[in-house]
Amino acid sequence: MRRVLSALAALCVVLLASGGPGAAQTPEEIVRWMYSSLAQPGPAETKGLSYLSAPAQRGQYFTRRMRDFYSANESYGDDLALSCVDFAFDIPGQDFDEDEIARTLAVTSESNGDRMTVIARFTSFDAPAAIAYDFAIEDGFWRIDDIAGPSWRVSQIPCSPRSAATDLCFKTDGDNLKLQPGASGVARFGLSSWQGNGHSCGVSGTASPVDGGWMFERNIDGQLCRLQFLRTPEGGIQLSDPEWACKAHYCGARAALDGMRFEPANRADCATVDTDRF
Repeated sequence: MRRVLSALAALCVVLLASGGPGAAQTPEEIVRWMYSSLAQPGPAETKGLSYLSAPAQRGQYFTRRMRDFYSANESYGDDLALSCVDFAFDIPGQDFDEDEIARTLAVTSESNGDRMTVIARFTSFDAPAAIAYDFAIEDGFWRIDDIAGPSWRVSQIPCSPRSAATDLCFKTDGDNLKLQPGASGVARFGLSSWQGNGHSCGVSGTASPVDGGWMFERNIDGQLCRLQFLRTPEGGIQLSDPEWACKAHYCGARAALDGMRFEPANRADCATVDTDRF
């Protein structure tokens, strides 16, 4: 207990110096500041989770595991098709009402020794929401170790940093492919293809390593889409969708994925390959 109280006192000093959550001393007050600050004047980057998770402050408020997750996600830049997450952790939806969140905010917590779960409940546009923040004591300070929403938990989202040395990106007049394997071998990919009569294909996600390449699998309305990205002997990529199950969901009537080839001559810097332009 004495160690915990000492950690809280030390955290108070850090928070005061940061100009962030003011005099917050406990995980509950950190979470309360996170949401109530949204209604305060000032740029968005000085408020809420955006402020706490920014690289300059991240070391004060997040455990190493969470910092590694943020860094891995940021290694994909602004490409939402390839990044590990394409949504904000703190508030569901694309838009929100800052004043309503601050007005309806209720914060509760459960403690278990050197771990604590703080739940923020609020409404935005009359829709109820609950986000849970798991805190752990690391290096003597309370820090956020996990975040969970209604159908997701950060610790369960796979996220390996991209490795530019193993990136397989291709660009032609009509077809673009980004295939970026992470340290675990799982590849994040984005594909766009403009084919005959104005019909196109577009698909993105993660593909697991298999013999000869990677495979993307998804059950859609009871039909299993299994799209393979196979390395060619020349160093390119060929797609396999033998039953056209993936085509049915990701392509127009006169476009297809099976048999598409990306040749080594069309390799490109991934930063120049846009898989969302179709």
